[in-house]
Amino acid sequence: MDLAIGVAVGSSIQIALFVTPVVVLLGWILQKDMSLYFSIFETISLFVSAFIINFLILDGKTNYLEGALLIAAYVIIALAAFFYPDSSQQSPIGGAEDATKLVRML
Repeated sequence: MDLAIGVAVGSSIQIALFVTPVVVLLGWILQKDMSLYFSIFETISLFVSAFIINFLILDGKTNYLEGALLIAAYVIIALAAFFYPDSSQQSPIGGAEDATKLVRML
């Protein structure tokens, strides 16, 4: 079980560390606005999913209930992302104007 978890988590980290800078460089080449600025929703989703995975793989064992929890977390994040307003509909309190200015500066 440790080998399977190590391979799954390790390869996910390696892909994330490789793909993110490549996407930014590809955005520069294609003249698209692709920055490493993540909204508060994206940041919280990342931390919550990392916390849930860390909590579930701590004991090194798994069962169907933990798998159901991961699927439920995935569905909740997907539904929240679907209904989350885009930056043009957000209030200035959440920093939407600052983020737009930052992306334009880059």
